[in-house]
Amino acid sequence: MKVFPIIVTYKGQRWYDRCFTSLRESTIPVQTIVVDNASNDGTVEYIKEHFPEIHLIESKENLGFGRANNIAMRYALDQSCDYVFLLNQDAWVEPDTLENLVAIAERHSDYGIVAPLQVDKEKSKVLFGLVDFLTYPGKINHQMISDLLLDKKEEIYAVGEVNAAAWLLPRKTLETVGGFDPIFLHYGEDWNYLSRVLYHKMKVGLTPHLRVVHDCKDRVEQPKGYEAKFDKWLLQRATDLLYPDTQVDDMMRHYRRTAMVKLLTFHKATCKENWAAYRYLRQHKERIEQSRKQNKKTEDSWLC
Repeated sequence: MKVFPIIVTYKGQRWYDRCFTSLRESTIPVQTIVVDNASNDGTVEYIKEHFPEIHLIESKENLGFGRANNIAMRYALDQSCDYVFLLNQDAWVEPDTLENLVAIAERHSDYGIVAPLQVDKEKSKVLFGLVDFLTYPGKINHQMISDLLLDKKEEIYAVGEVNAAAWLLPRKTLETVGGFDPIFLHYGEDWNYLSRVLYHKMKVGLTPHLRVVHDCKDRVEQPKGYEAKFDKWLLQRATDLLYPDTQVDDMMRHYRRTAMVKLLTFHKATCKENWAAYRYLRQHKERIEQSRKQNKKTEDSWLC
């Protein structure tokens, strides 16, 4: 099997030794690809000196998570990959993680994504974010919860969401679903991708007995302003292929109608929020519709 781990780096030297060394020590051979998003902090020089086996792609600008991964996925496809393994720069694997993930993916070819369980740096608890995703209303795999409580885990469970800190993607997924949609600059692109995998009749799988350490506790986060977070949610919801093609129009009508009702009932703040949502969707309507149209195609979309 030709397995290509892909890591997008940006000013994360405190994690590089653990991340890259864990891949170097994998029990199956891997060909690691790194796309550096113009770190300008010595990242490129450090990788060249300490990890010369890595295929390093130097971007002259910060492309964000999705576009940078797309470049690496295109390279992996051109090198006849069987699998790519997306891994965050602040995460690392155990020696047999990739070998076991590939073996599971081979036995379950109906899965478009296979992901290990994400635990904190001390390996003492599952990441709270992952727990939130797995227990989100409407997306809970009740059999998995029951099995975990009774300590009788299956090797893989179908789930609705798991973030892209550690994803194994078979070649067929790249050829069918493509890469990340560039309509998302940073954050939101993985949830969009999940909806596309499910739309194309493939499953998303979690392997609870395989682990990846995700040291995201001390990560420098993006500003968490209400407007930025809500706009991102609007974009995720409007581009989700699991909703009908009328989704953006339906959302626009909802927010415009709600804004008018709140104005007439003197709820000015809520009126303003709903009107802002309507204006955002109207502004991006053409891009959203183009995105949905492209993502329905069965081809390697967005892979440059």
